[in-house]
Amino acid sequence: MDNFLKQYARMQKTFYDDSPADVEEIVGNYDYHENFPYETHLLHLYGDIRKPVLADPQSARGFEVGCGEGRMVRRMSRLLRQVDGADISKKMVRAARARTPNAEIFLSSGTDCGEAPSGAYDFAYCAISMQHICVYDTRARILDDIVRILRPDGCATLQFFFSRYYPYCRTAPPPANEAFLVDIHHIDRLHARWTENRWDAAGTNSACDVAFGTDDIPRVLEDFGRWFRQADVWFHDISLGRPDARGGRERVLPEVHPNCHGWDDAWFTHMAFFHLRGPKK
Repeated sequence: MDNFLKQYARMQKTFYDDSPADVEEIVGNYDYHENFPYETHLLHLYGDIRKPVLADPQSARGFEVGCGEGRMVRRMSRLLRQVDGADISKKMVRAARARTPNAEIFLSSGTDCGEAPSGAYDFAYCAISMQHICVYDTRARILDDIVRILRPDGCATLQFFFSRYYPYCRTAPPPANEAFLVDIHHIDRLHARWTENRWDAAGTNSACDVAFGTDDIPRVLEDFGRWFRQADVWFHDISLGRPDARGGRERVLPEVHPNCHGWDDAWFTHMAFFHLRGPKK
């Protein structure tokens, strides 16, 4: 299995490090993500600002898994005492170190948090990163290492993709007449189910992602129980404001909008946030 893990990590590294594009282009949809309220969801249960996950954020030390060029390190550093991070890409790590000089940025093998110290962090988080890992065993190794770097009373919030009917996705705007509306879906073959190992994925960063649907929620929450004693999940609906798939009307909101209702061709309907407490050391 280790050979397959390394094979997948090599593909990821090549995707990011060999791209001639600048780091903002590589991560994709940069302006959209800059407008998304990640801090609210990462640091508050159910995205409710009355329910912070940390008793004293300004004294907390945080860690970002898959930090890219450091965008969320910069944003979260305004709220936490210290934020460090790790990424699989040397190109991204160089950019993050230059852009976040007060943070420790580590190079990850693709299955860990790099050389981040054990038991040092109050809070770990991931946004816009683990959703792109279509290999379950890779994510499992990363979760092993998240548990390693957290304090015994630490916690984590991880963001993933959710689609209501997954693995079924809408094929096209449904046909309608005055009597019937038929909504047609197909089984998704591009992306991965939660426990799949898509070792042979030829791309990352939306080329082959991981997702789950409504029927998968209990199993996914149970799965996180391998690493944490408590798991909660909540959702941010990004399907609002898109063109009406049933009538084909123009979108209600622009793509970059304060309410962050995503782009029109997105196959997923929600951002899902898992908050995890009680790391099993």
